[in-house]
Amino acid sequence: MKLSQQQQGYMKVVEVLHLQGPYISMEMLTAAVGRLQRRHPILRSRLRMRSVEPGSYLLDEDDTLRLTIREIPRNRDEYLHFWRTEWRKREKKTTVIGEGLVEFWLLQDPNDDGDDNGPREVVIICEHSVCDGISLSVVAHELLVSLSGGDENMFTRSLNWPLTMETAIKKSLSILGRLFILSKFILATLYLYATTRSTVCKIPLANIDFPLIDMATHCHTEAAYGILNKEDTQKLIEKCHQMGVTVTSAVSSALMCATSTLVNGHANSTSVLNFSISADTRKRCVPPVPNHDLSVHASATMMFTLPIRDVPTTTESRWHLAQAFGRHVKMSINAGHVLALGMILGSIYPKVMNPPNPADPVTCIVTSWGILPFHERYGRWKLTAMMPCMNMIRGGMPLTSIQTVNGVLTIMCLGPIPVFSQNTIEKLCDVTMHSLREMFQD
Repeated sequence: MKLSQQQQGYMKVVEVLHLQGPYISMEMLTAAVGRLQRRHPILRSRLRMRSVEPGSYLLDEDDTLRLTIREIPRNRDEYLHFWRTEWRKREKKTTVIGEGLVEFWLLQDPNDDGDDNGPREVVIICEHSVCDGISLSVVAHELLVSLSGGDENMFTRSLNWPLTMETAIKKSLSILGRLFILSKFILATLYLYATTRSTVCKIPLANIDFPLIDMATHCHTEAAYGILNKEDTQKLIEKCHQMGVTVTSAVSSALMCATSTLVNGHANSTSVLNFSISADTRKRCVPPVPNHDLSVHASATMMFTLPIRDVPTTTESRWHLAQAFGRHVKMSINAGHVLALGMILGSIYPKVMNPPNPADPVTCIVTSWGILPFHERYGRWKLTAMMPCMNMIRGGMPLTSIQTVNGVLTIMCLGPIPVFSQNTIEKLCDVTMHSLREMFQD
């Protein structure tokens, strides 16, 4: 929260719900959001500053809170991209102390009020300190349920306050268990750094005329999206089953191949690519943390290292890389690395307050939101797409997310412009999709 407040909304998470159906009035959306607030304590809480600890924050539950809902008119033919223009204008807006941590936008053409099959967009923007991709997607799904008048019992009573990631992990392990997995994680990290002396390949920064410490002032976020239709997504899933890997592993293999075409140091056969892999802790806690708990439970596995000389050159070798990636993730999870890192992220996170460092040993970040809990229809509305985004104006490397909504796979690549060129972000996405298509069409 401190980072978002001081760095112009950095890390805020966005979900854009593309709908097709009848006109949505502000009264309808306001009522739907109100029902959602009754269900989630965080949605009816105000951001406050701790008087005894400057620079820290707390949430103050208040049943009278009304979350911000903006109605922004657009032309009908702008329905695919208008939200990106508005996000560019507003992404650096910080949450006001005393207000809620979530806001909603309603985008549609006012002249479409008589069209029962028109395009509409509902945008949800949330502080990353109280959500991750999974929990925000559940809230987005519940908003559409509320809007369509479905399952009224869902909104009759409030959920309990969600557990923080650190608390959920501590409740899952004994003191000795926590010490054991933390010790293993520290030893594995020390071993990784001791044995990996190679130069880390990075995607080159563009020429800029300001210091990186001022990125939040001079940068904006741009995203590129790659989408497989249902038929191609199903082909990919079947091929993944055949090869014994997850969709995330297959996409990550394609991403690594794409990244290798953009990094510096191609000629240096001893250099490596390092990929930071986000991981969900919810299902690894005992008991599991429900996905409907609006909270952040995002940790990571041990980094995956790929020597540049071992980058695949054939579709067969890309599948071998996907298998190696999957084994690495499974090993790291089984070793308790995800829970160990989740316990100490709070103490590590203040380092993010420092300026981005080009020498950081990470080439790219990979995060998978998995299969998200949306339906194709919500009453009179059809959900045609859900597009994610995030404020990455201070990111030191590109971030790639992977998700499946109603059988459609979407890959997002995003980063801060102009520290990275828009062409670089788009090429990273395009080459990843090209490599992925070759893998399941070969």
